[in-house]
Amino acid sequence: MTSPVFEHPALTSAASSLASLRAAAGRIGAPDPVAALRHLDCSPSSISASASAVDAGALLVTSASTEFRTGVEQAETGGSAETFGLWADTVDGQYGAAARAAAATAALGVRIASHLDELAVSAAAEITAIAASASASVAAVLADDRSAEVVSTVSTACTAVVRTVSLKVASLSTLVAELEPVTAPAVELS
Repeated sequence: MTSPVFEHPALTSAASSLASLRAAAGRIGAPDPVAALRHLDCSPSSISASASAVDAGALLVTSASTEFRTGVEQAETGGSAETFGLWADTVDGQYGAAARAAAATAALGVRIASHLDELAVSAAAEITAIAASASASVAAVLADDRSAEVVSTVSTACTAVVRTVSLKVASLSTLVAELEPVTAPAVELS
């Protein structure tokens, strides 16, 4: 059987360490511990790359705002300077708001990537320890031992893996509140 590949390398490593537990689980009808890992799979490096791209965009908007303000200052002469100045201030404010929103989104992306990475790494370590603690019973089940003790140990280990993943996934709800502000447009263009 080939080892499953995950986006997060720590989860790929954990899945490899769960291979025997997974096989034993299949023989006794226990939950598949590797399938549970899929609920945690993530790619913090991709999120970080996206955050960097948003941050670069924020810098471009800030630069455009500066250039715009310089042009406005040079153009604020003549009969309609007051009307133009009000319009220019509005547009400049929108540039600033967009740049701030992009920078905040980029910073949030970095925090989310870091949180997901920590979550995957800690889950992988916990799950690997669970599998290791059941290794003797796993070997027994794979050798066709169906005694209550070894079956219970394997089943308990599989359930512990699922519970660990569930708790890690539940902890992601803390990120939802942080994501809420970036779901609405930061700037309404006039």
